[in-house]
Amino acid sequence: MDFALLPISKDSLEWQCSILKLGGLTVLLNCGWTESLDPKLLTPLIPHLQELDLIVLTHADVRHLGALPYVLSKYPVSCPVVCTEPVCRLGELSCVACLEDREKYREASEAYEVDDVLRIFMSRLTTLKYRETFRISVNGRVLAACPYPAGSHLGSAFWTLHCGSLSAVYLVDGTMRQGRYLDGLEVQRLRPVCTGAAQRWDVLVTAPVPSMGLALPQGAHQKAKPSTSKAISAARTVREQCFLEETISTLRKGGSVLIPADVAGWIPEALLLFEAAWGQDRQLNTYPICWLSSVGDMVLDQVKTRLEYMGHEVLEAFESRIGHHPFVLKSIRIFQSLEELIAAHPLNRPKVIFTTSQHLEGGDARELFFRLSAEPKTLLWLLGVAPGGTLARQLLEDFVLNQCVRKEYRLHQHMKSALPDEELRALYEKMQEQVSEPAPPPEIAVAMKAEDILQVKGEDSAASKAAKEEEAKPEVKVEAKAKEELKDSKEFKETKDVAAVNTSGPSGPGGASGPKGNALWSPLGWPNSRTAAFQEQRAESDQYGQVLSAAEVRLWKAQDQEGNKYSNPSMAEGGRASSIPLSSGMEAMKEENLEWRESLREHFREPMHCEVRERIVKVNCKIRFLPDNTFEATDLTNLLQLASPRHVVLLPSRGNSSTGDMLKAYFEFSKQPDLNRPAPEVHILRPKDFPLQLSLRSSKRKLQISNDMWPQISYMKSADGIRVARLRGSADAAKPELGPLEVDLEETSPPKLPRQGALFLGMGQDALHLSALKESLLGAEWSADVELAFRPPAGQRPWSSRILSVGKAAMGFKDVPGRGAAPLRLEGMPSEEFFLARAALYKRCAVV
Repeated sequence: MDFALLPISKDSLEWQCSILKLGGLTVLLNCGWTESLDPKLLTPLIPHLQELDLIVLTHADVRHLGALPYVLSKYPVSCPVVCTEPVCRLGELSCVACLEDREKYREASEAYEVDDVLRIFMSRLTTLKYRETFRISVNGRVLAACPYPAGSHLGSAFWTLHCGSLSAVYLVDGTMRQGRYLDGLEVQRLRPVCTGAAQRWDVLVTAPVPSMGLALPQGAHQKAKPSTSKAISAARTVREQCFLEETISTLRKGGSVLIPADVAGWIPEALLLFEAAWGQDRQLNTYPICWLSSVGDMVLDQVKTRLEYMGHEVLEAFESRIGHHPFVLKSIRIFQSLEELIAAHPLNRPKVIFTTSQHLEGGDARELFFRLSAEPKTLLWLLGVAPGGTLARQLLEDFVLNQCVRKEYRLHQHMKSALPDEELRALYEKMQEQVSEPAPPPEIAVAMKAEDILQVKGEDSAASKAAKEEEAKPEVKVEAKAKEELKDSKEFKETKDVAAVNTSGPSGPGGASGPKGNALWSPLGWPNSRTAAFQEQRAESDQYGQVLSAAEVRLWKAQDQEGNKYSNPSMAEGGRASSIPLSSGMEAMKEENLEWRESLREHFREPMHCEVRERIVKVNCKIRFLPDNTFEATDLTNLLQLASPRHVVLLPSRGNSSTGDMLKAYFEFSKQPDLNRPAPEVHILRPKDFPLQLSLRSSKRKLQISNDMWPQISYMKSADGIRVARLRGSADAAKPELGPLEVDLEETSPPKLPRQGALFLGMGQDALHLSALKESLLGAEWSADVELAFRPPAGQRPWSSRILSVGKAAMGFKDVPGRGAAPLRLEGMPSEEFFLARAALYKRCAVV
């Protein structure tokens, strides 16, 4: 089949991932995921990973690329991944923010870690600029992919795909309206070059409009009404005006405003709106604007350095006002954690809080909702229509559509708590034992394996038996022999102390780090680990052990970097310093109790106890809905009518088929402006349907030109920047049309001039008219007086209803029944009038 589409995601409004097969090549359209990071959702994708030839990404959020680190790190996928540069950088931060928000209240995700995200986005992605074509060649087939601005997010794009004579457009989540820092969709790239049927797109793949959006208030994107308030005057549309009015009213009544939004999508637009409103009215500076995100500062840094991807308004303002940057925000403060936010601004004080997790399924947004939902003064904004099954969707249906005032919900709350000291210590010792048992080198492992084989076969030599007997001796004998050799030495006492330390480990005698390994045990990460050759002098001892000397006490205090926490615990607790000297046993016990947790955090991830509790949440706060700036129903129909593709494919969505039915009815009963172009054929994909397969037929032909033929081709450039060359096909090879006329010298009669027509391309913005040609001829220099006038057709020229008479020549549009575009005809005797008329035609057109 020429075209096949397999949707991996069964609900494109929740996450997007599809497999496209165009002309024999396989393309993965986005690699999104949900915030749950459930690998079961990607089960239909795994069998097709080896077939992929290209992966294209459109937006920089988890919904469009969240599964990319998982797929590329767990499976051997070698195909290129292409996206724009902002999508690469912001998409990396979106995945990191999703992991960190999850780990605040839940167990760590097993799908991938932060290191996997950084490695994949830094090494595997190929970044492109807008209108930059990326080509791949597989088995003689060439696939060309090119991104164009989509307008919704920074760097978001819709992709055009060409494979031979087949063409497809992948357009999801775009907007046709200009925002505060982004221009809308680049519609001109979707329009056909001309009205001919060969110039139309074969397939356009898009996502449906939420059916719930049809029941919500419309007209939010219209121009804002005049307002007397300084802050409200910063709004440009009705949507922004309602957003600011409700927010400011809630703040002045003593309530807080919670706005959960996507970290890389909605947030920059909303921050610019609030920055402009707070700058207009200084009285609002008493209400802080907080952005709760672990990667908020990095997102702002990435946005600041991507001016070339922003709209013309931002670029003009940046060039006219030197040093002015729209994202240098003065009224917004970023917080990394919820505890840091509460410490700076308590929750009982009015404020505006932007958080991640737009659908309230986890992270700080869900925790803040649990704490603020019972307060009637609190306002919660729902941005866009949330997918089914989420908490935001339940609140939208109950409080916006059904207009509830208060309601109770039984929800799951994820919590994390520290493990008791006993469990932590046992886990720490277990991890330490695993780390302290190093694996043998490869050569030693091979030797051990060979020795085992010899032992089984009974082929041990005398040397090996002697070595085994020597190793089988008790270690006590070896230690006693060493003591006898050092008995007369002055260092006998110090060696005894070292041996005592060496035989004591965390696992007791004979443990993993005991004398059997012949290694002195020390806590993991100890800055100055002592070796077996270390010797120290000890003073007298008491019931707790040997008493520390004055020099040892001073050295121990100098190494303390946290004040009196370790050197004098009584002072750290507010008591008086004790003058009783510490013994070595007491010092070791105190030091171990205080440092084992820090050592665990430094070398291992400290385990936490995760639990899920069911709690009844009473929602008494105000909940308002704010439509997003993506496609509406009318926008989608107008765009499809403008692009005029042959086929329109709607991605699946659970319980949402109204968009497809509306499009079918629209193209079936509406009047088409051009009768030569039939209405697009709409295909609606269902969640349980089989892959869609289409057989595309095109009148275009593929021409392969050799390398020695390229220098001989001459191009002509039209007003739209299109380069055109006319070629003549033959049985042997393609030959240039422009060239000398071949004359047969054996023929006695002279060759006749060709009588067939030629193809002309207009050089101006306006269409070619006879009136424009008449004005050009009036300005020309004539050697004789020639009458230029429009006349009815004569008996010899019945082919036109209106003729421009130019002396012995005549020009007019030939009437052809059943064709919308009539050809222009110029005829007459070879004369000055004929050649001047042809020159006037050549000035306005380019002949091909």
